[in-house]
Amino acid sequence: MEYVIATTVSTDEIHLADGSVIENQPGSAGFYALAGVRVFTDKVAVCGGIGPEYLPRHEKWYRRNQVSTKGLVLRSPISPTIVIHYFPDGSRVDEPNIGLNEFRALDPSVDEVFDCCDRNTKGVYVFKAVERDYLDGLIGGKLRFGYKLMWEISEDACTPKQIDVIESYLKDIDVFSINRGEAMLLYGTDDEAEAERRLAKASPNWVFFRRGAQGAHLLAGGRVYDCPGVPGIRAVDTTGGGNSSSGAVLYGCCEGYDPQMAGCMGSAAAAVIIGQFGVPDVFTEEMRCKAFEQAKDCIHAAGRALHDC
Repeated sequence: MEYVIATTVSTDEIHLADGSVIENQPGSAGFYALAGVRVFTDKVAVCGGIGPEYLPRHEKWYRRNQVSTKGLVLRSPISPTIVIHYFPDGSRVDEPNIGLNEFRALDPSVDEVFDCCDRNTKGVYVFKAVERDYLDGLIGGKLRFGYKLMWEISEDACTPKQIDVIESYLKDIDVFSINRGEAMLLYGTDDEAEAERRLAKASPNWVFFRRGAQGAHLLAGGRVYDCPGVPGIRAVDTTGGGNSSSGAVLYGCCEGYDPQMAGCMGSAAAAVIIGQFGVPDVFTEEMRCKAFEQAKDCIHAAGRALHDC
């Protein structure tokens, strides 16, 4: 498979402020990254552990969107479900039915990731804290299969005591995805620009520095590329916007697009994902073409702005 998403998947049950409920929405950070890749290609597979209810709930979505489920392995008697409560002020509370450790135990093993890879694999995405054996294994797989590796770091790993370890991996990570809040936590600063400068200095490769509604910066080759958000988009549900943009950036990197175009493809993918609750029921060719055009529009809006790190 050309793109492999190594992730734990879940089901979201969304309770809106008006009392209505949206049930059985596929979710998780990695699933939204998968959706970001799927905006641009159907050559994508997901691998990870699941519970017995997962495929009965969601297999139709995978079939409609030509996304392989061969990498999903039945491993738990419980299917992770996250109940999301929205309140009138726009805030939300997430209530998972299992703990974080149990959730992460459903991540695919390195060998299970490799079972989804072949010599045609271009990119592998992983959402992880700092798990050295796991990261080392996937980095080793780059030599075996020739793929590029994206590591989207989890927030709980972003502490100053992890700086040296995280920075030591950046030479082997083709695209490192982190949001500005996580970056400031990592470097123990409230100065976004300082955190960005330190990441740019630490990584010889791409850093996708996500900035919420302001879009993102793509740090590459000693330069900062501005990748603004798509203008005029009504955000229905911002869940997964950052994850989906990460997946799209990995796709852009692997397909040979320049850093700013890849970053703006991330903005376009996020615009697709936040336009409804959950991910679209069906990804279409029309959607793909529109996303490419929106990415180009974002570049024009930025004026191809870039500056030295």
